[in-house]
Amino acid sequence: MIGNRGTGETLTMLVSEEENGGAVQLYRVLLPAHRPSPPLHYHVAFTETFTAVEGTLDMYLGRERRHLRLNAGESMTVQLYQPHTFANTSNQPCTMTVETSPAGGVVKAFQLAYGVANDGGAAKDGLPRNVLVRLRFVAISQGFLPVLPLAFQRTVFAVATLLATISGVEGRVTRYLV
Repeated sequence: MIGNRGTGETLTMLVSEEENGGAVQLYRVLLPAHRPSPPLHYHVAFTETFTAVEGTLDMYLGRERRHLRLNAGESMTVQLYQPHTFANTSNQPCTMTVETSPAGGVVKAFQLAYGVANDGGAAKDGLPRNVLVRLRFVAISQGFLPVLPLAFQRTVFAVATLLATISGVEGRVTRYLV
């Protein structure tokens, strides 16, 4: 289990990509009450199936952020290129599982984000404060913003990786990647 002491969020790997040749990754996430959503994003390499295990999970889909609430036992699959985000707007914690198929880089990205946060390097939203580290987080998670062209984002991530490597930032953050 890994966690962000600042936000109270935890992530537990249930099935790793190493166990099945990269076919799928399954992890459990505890979202504290009133945990805001990450930015609206989409993935080009994997689908995500979100299942509310305990409590309620708020899902937001499309550029218009259409709201759906998943109750315990309910699931939904986010398809490739489908803008989405999630949150816990309730007064109670929410436990959810997320299955990525094929396995994506989401867990590694959160290892990075939680490690940086626990060492005091997080912004108010719980993600890395350092711009290069934040861009590396986004690149590793393979999450793209629907408001910017994909080719532009990939270029920015490549430049950020290069700058992180040259500046030594990449070497410092790899210690968080288990």
